[in-house]
Amino acid sequence: MKKKAIKFFWVCAAAIFFAAGIRFLTKLTDPGYAYNKNKEFVENSEEYDVLFFGNSHMANAVYPMELWHDHGIAAYNLAGFGNAIPATYWFMENVLDTSDPELIVVDCNGLGGGEKVPRKGMLHAQIDHLPLTANKLRMICDLMDDPRDRMEFIWDFTAYHDRWWDLDQADFEKESNIEKGAQIAVDVAVPREMAKRPEETTAFDSVGVTYLRRMIEECQGRDIEILLTYLPFPASEEEWQEALYAKQLAKEYGVSCINFLDLQVVDLAVDCSDADSHLNGSGGRKVTDYLGAYIEEHYEIADRRGGEDYAGWEEDYRRYTDYKLETLRSLETLDKYLMMLADPAFDCCVYVNGEAGVWQKNEMHMPLTDNISGKNAKRLEEACASGEDYFLVVDHKKGQVFESVGAESLQIESSFGNVRYEAGEDGERRLFLQDGEENYLPVTPQGGMPAVQILVIDRESGSIADGKRFDNKLSVCTE
Repeated sequence: MKKKAIKFFWVCAAAIFFAAGIRFLTKLTDPGYAYNKNKEFVENSEEYDVLFFGNSHMANAVYPMELWHDHGIAAYNLAGFGNAIPATYWFMENVLDTSDPELIVVDCNGLGGGEKVPRKGMLHAQIDHLPLTANKLRMICDLMDDPRDRMEFIWDFTAYHDRWWDLDQADFEKESNIEKGAQIAVDVAVPREMAKRPEETTAFDSVGVTYLRRMIEECQGRDIEILLTYLPFPASEEEWQEALYAKQLAKEYGVSCINFLDLQVVDLAVDCSDADSHLNGSGGRKVTDYLGAYIEEHYEIADRRGGEDYAGWEEDYRRYTDYKLETLRSLETLDKYLMMLADPAFDCCVYVNGEAGVWQKNEMHMPLTDNISGKNAKRLEEACASGEDYFLVVDHKKGQVFESVGAESLQIESSFGNVRYEAGEDGERRLFLQDGEENYLPVTPQGGMPAVQILVIDRESGSIADGKRFDNKLSVCTE
């Protein structure tokens, strides 16, 4: 009897060790994107009042940490890249197993789509972190028509078991997304042409429409507010029809819909990260600001700032601001740097050498500079036309913009201290901050002035957070 007990013990121990090993290998070979993106939601799913769903349009365009800082909204961006609306519906169903939001915001891009899952890899990146529940099994069976495809979503080790040679340090030290599920895009692109708005709305039937109806009805059945959006981008005629029909569906169900294609919230000339569809950080901040104000006005969402259960959010916001600053410091092209400066978290001083021909080398540099000021740079065109030096101070904290053209001196009291800009008799420009004696516009080692020099000031602390000098080729100066 004793031998049987010992044998049974070792069999059980072997089974436990085997299961633990398989679990370890499963987590190790999983690229981890789904978990990394939504880790904070998985661990604290009950603390979010507003959830955002959709595809990459939503992921790039709505920043929960900005909503927190400006409105006290506890939100998470659960949008997934490449998501079709059927997958979004099922993902929402699984999320609602562990959360009880006040408001769900769904972007309707792809409403006319006829496929449930256009790309399996994108679905993995959205749902692999979800626990294997009855709801997840229903989702997999509904989205995957071929039974042979279902196993890799039930046990994702079958999809990743051959990643051994691709493993690196990141697989052992998986990091979480500090943007609460969002992803700021840093590229700047000239957009394609926006199609004209159709005069009439065309009703259409599609898989996307079917599942959007299910989302609305599910939310209404649970007494959860739902807001539909169609986020801004240079839309085609077919995409315009999606946006207009989404508005019609919203009216049918008695819910709200914001068609950003009909609004002038963003400036596509500077707010696109690619030519076709996605917003960059500048565009995303504008959309987020609009949505924050809209939610505050139309829904009863609590302001969680100062709440005992949300004490950690201020630290999250600090980490988020540090992340934005690290991103800014890593950029080496002037267009991207200017785009990221259109952020109220940072004040700045911008010097442009008139002799460098900055405005002529890239037609986007002028609107991107104006974008920093909120289109309040009244003398920018004058500087561009005259070819003279230009100096700009943007003080978001005070809501003020100061400019100098040519050899004009400028002395102001900003929120980050005294700013003194002057032209010497030798033609060199000098910049002094906070009553200091250091000239922040020194000549280059070759003896001339840099083409562009930018100082970034942290709005909260008033300290200099970064500085970049660009040479005549508009590359970052290395000396």
